Amino acid sequence: MSALDSMYVEALDIFETGGTLGVSKDSLDSLPKLKITSENFVDCSGETIVCSVCLQDIQVGETARSLPYCRHVFHLTCIDNWLLRHGSCPLCRRDV
Repeated sequence: MSALDSMYVEALDIFETGGTLGVSKDSLDSLPKLKITSENFVDCSGETIVCSVCLQDIQVGETARSLPYCRHVFHLTCIDNWLLRHGSCPLCRRDV
């Protein structure tokens, strides 16, 4: 069988892993929010926290969300939109 003989399947979402579907709005609202201050805007290595969804620095005064099991931090709107579709951390893929 050649590649031409096999059926073509289009991947609509390159991040689809076949795992958990998105979380419900109620579950999303129950996740902790974090107000970014001058004391918590850097990670343990002293680097500014970067949202890996939009690739922008998280600024003092913004609201972020820290995921409960892996503790990865993202802009609130970025991670909320992601979790409604995926249900897992975009960095480590741990289910929320």
